[in-house]
Amino acid sequence: MRYGLRTRQALLVAVGAAYVFVLAWFNRQPIPTTTLVHESDSGLKLRQTQEEHLASGNRDFNWLEPGRYLPDNTTENQPPGVIDVEAGLLHIRLHSEYRTAKPDVPLAGLVKVYRKSLQFMGGAKGSHEQQWELLFVDRLPGPVKLAHLDRSRGRNTDGTNAPRHLAVLYYMPANETMAFRTRIYDLESLHKSPAFDSAVEAAGGAWDELRTASKIDDKAAKLSAVRLACDLKLCPNDNIAFADKVYSGSRFGGCVGASGLQMSYADVALPGTLDVVEFSLRGRTLMYSRLNDMVRFRMLLLAAAQNGTLLGDSAPIVQTKGPEVTEYLRDIGRQSFLTQLHSTRPENGVDLFLVDGDTVGDTFFFSFSLMQNTTLGDKWSHDDIKRYRLPVHQQFSGLSRDELRLVNDPPLVDNAGLTSVFYFKATDIIVTVDTEWFRDHDSSNITQLQRVRESRPPYISTLNSPVAVNMTLDDSGALLAMSTVDDELFVFSRAHSSSIRHILDYRRYFRLPRLVPWAATEPVSSVDTLDDGETDIFNWHLALAWQPSTLMVVNWEDSFISPDNPFPTTQRLIARAQQQQQQPTTSCLRFLHLDPSQLARLSGDGSRPMLGSTSRAAPSQLPDTNSITSSAVYVVALSTVGRMRVWELDNRRQSPHILWPFITEHWGLMFMLAVAVCCCVYNERRWG
Repeated sequence: MRYGLRTRQALLVAVGAAYVFVLAWFNRQPIPTTTLVHESDSGLKLRQTQEEHLASGNRDFNWLEPGRYLPDNTTENQPPGVIDVEAGLLHIRLHSEYRTAKPDVPLAGLVKVYRKSLQFMGGAKGSHEQQWELLFVDRLPGPVKLAHLDRSRGRNTDGTNAPRHLAVLYYMPANETMAFRTRIYDLESLHKSPAFDSAVEAAGGAWDELRTASKIDDKAAKLSAVRLACDLKLCPNDNIAFADKVYSGSRFGGCVGASGLQMSYADVALPGTLDVVEFSLRGRTLMYSRLNDMVRFRMLLLAAAQNGTLLGDSAPIVQTKGPEVTEYLRDIGRQSFLTQLHSTRPENGVDLFLVDGDTVGDTFFFSFSLMQNTTLGDKWSHDDIKRYRLPVHQQFSGLSRDELRLVNDPPLVDNAGLTSVFYFKATDIIVTVDTEWFRDHDSSNITQLQRVRESRPPYISTLNSPVAVNMTLDDSGALLAMSTVDDELFVFSRAHSSSIRHILDYRRYFRLPRLVPWAATEPVSSVDTLDDGETDIFNWHLALAWQPSTLMVVNWEDSFISPDNPFPTTQRLIARAQQQQQQPTTSCLRFLHLDPSQLARLSGDGSRPMLGSTSRAAPSQLPDTNSITSSAVYVVALSTVGRMRVWELDNRRQSPHILWPFITEHWGLMFMLAVAVCCCVYNERRWG
């Protein structure tokens, strides 16, 4: 009888183990895993702005950008956008509502620009990651409404690349009216402030003492720090809490750090006073739309210098109106999104991507389309591309809070070169639009087209994280990275446009953009789409994935606590079960293409260095990215407190583990199953 009891108990345990193994086998992920080759030490953090200095409606914007690009190599194997490692990496942080002590401007936008050396990427002996260096702080005259980073880097008439621009839209309320202005920063224009040397000389040794002080308690020292920042434009130590007092001062406008570097910017006034709901910058065109306006959108064509630097209000600005609307644009009960694409007729036409969502009865209709204007006048063409429908019951009563957020959230958007990518959370699709010029077979005719592809990302919606929260596109348009609320990373790849025959290489044809409209044979761009269920080489395919262990702390930062996520470190595993409470700690992503020869020079031994010690996969095991990996390709993630994670895409491996990743990913199910098996075994023992 005792032998039969033990047999039944062993059988119960074996059935439970077999059940887990079968689940793990059918849920295995046949995707190579990229290798995390570097993670910042816990001491390399940025000080977080004190909550008392941020208004309740504050939004933080974060960007990672290379300090400078290397000159483009026009050979076929050299991808565009290879960065100069010696110029470092820029981190731009923007607070939309920063409290000030100025009576007539209680709230203002605050821009901070940091720089980090990338010398440690070379793998040289003795090279370590350094702390972020504050370059400058700029306080805007009003709170920030919207912001947009244009990194399309189109061609100038002399063949050089146009600079990247960060456009920040802020508003200034006065006398029951609202004035909107845009400050446009030129990211390529980092230069030493003309008054820096004289300011340092006037400050004497006082500034050096304040910059290195770990704490300022003395009243005289505080007054000195305020005077240096407001009068001489010299920043205090950004790592101390008193810096927020300086930035919020009534006389503060901006300051520079120890390097004395700052960016050039231009201010542009937007005509009118209606609230702005959509805003973007591409090249020289600033586009915006307003609530209750009689036209769908408006555009300002800004003047630019020979090198592409925008001039702002200091030069004439040409305004163009969009098509008239039969119903005023509102933000209640509907969703709308509008952004610029690269025009197939540069400087002679405008191409726009339009998204509309509206609720009719118990159904939410969602569609996107393409608008074109070839004359910069009143005639617009409108091509519908796709339409979706989502049952929501009356007044969204059938949706949970998370589902309602997915419907109302704007899409993730990124653009680089001739490619624009949109990820829509409600429908869980990635829409990619490529601007191309196509030469017909045995003909000199050129056809311009906008190629639109839809991809439904696998695994993004099937893991614990329902949607992506960060997205970045590489400069070639062939690689896409997304991170989820659980800080998981997914890298997608597809065919590279310039590798396809008959598609013209924009690096040559953009040298004379004014000739493109005359060489083209169609009055408007063609729209290339696929039928439902069809795919081709231009759809996104999941190439790499990376997941942190869920038995560890969910977030990177031990001190990451917010009003929406008030759980200390010891309670994170409990918080994981409450998905709506969890906040991602990854604030932004960025692809970095590094030159192997430059890395070899930095390493000092003439060989290709690596950040990690992991082994490389054989070339036959790597997904085809059409020679994009002729440069060293990295993905960099920045946390909310400035720590970095770096993955090298050449370091890939097929995970040999099946059971353990499944157990760690579904620890809640494993716990309940273990409890059920233990209860059954105990019951057999008790009654056996």
